[in-house]
Amino acid sequence: MGIGFDPKPVRLSPRDAILYALGLGIGDDPLDSRALAYVYEKDLSVFPTMPVVLGSPGMWFDRAGLDFRKLVHAGQTLEVVRRIPVDAPMTATNRITAVYDKGADKGVIIEVERRLATEDGALVATTVSQYLCRGDGGFGGTQQQPRNDWQKPDRAPDARIEIATLPQQALIYRLNGDMNPLHIDPERARSVGFDRPILHGLCTFGIAGRAILAAKPGAALKALSVRMAKPVYPGETLRFEVWDMGADLLFEASVPSRDAVVLAAGRARAE
Repeated sequence: MGIGFDPKPVRLSPRDAILYALGLGIGDDPLDSRALAYVYEKDLSVFPTMPVVLGSPGMWFDRAGLDFRKLVHAGQTLEVVRRIPVDAPMTATNRITAVYDKGADKGVIIEVERRLATEDGALVATTVSQYLCRGDGGFGGTQQQPRNDWQKPDRAPDARIEIATLPQQALIYRLNGDMNPLHIDPERARSVGFDRPILHGLCTFGIAGRAILAAKPGAALKALSVRMAKPVYPGETLRFEVWDMGADLLFEASVPSRDAVVLAAGRARAE
């Protein structure tokens, strides 16, 4: 909790925004004008989940004495306050907001908040990244996390969206800044228990943003949160089931070929 982070200057170029969208697989239909808005510099829009890759404090886990080899991204939230500007100075401020000790056999949950603001201090977006540090539990800290009241509706979903990932998607997405070899090096992936390199959790998170906007065409994504339940392998198809609850959209994502839920407790707001 005492570890501090220096403010990070952020300036988003059109190329950065386009590369992020391509990393999410946007543009697979070159005639889709809605998709082209995120990958064509003419009248370019920034895909709304991009704040999760802007202004990261970097690889700070070693500095905190954590076992990075056993760390996984367990959850992510995003709130978008205003349109994300292109080619304008911004500042990201990061801070550790919570540490939950789940026990020696379960690890530690660490939450890191990031606030992205314009040069004049106007808030653009807030994110909270939740990390499960599997090798660092049992130090005697607070165990109880806030209760999650998410419940799967007892009815058929209002929308089912399928999005296929690309076999090379992790190779593209990693160029947004997460160069962890887990996502490209088969030997490193096997050393931590995976058959092959896995897709970045934040890439799957961004694809969830695509699914929500497909389920509610014409809306603007304002908030998104998920628990990352299982990894996704590049090339797999994701199936999103979405329930419109009025103020919020609830969703979960699965990989039908493995009968595996990969994103759980999904909640979004799109207006």
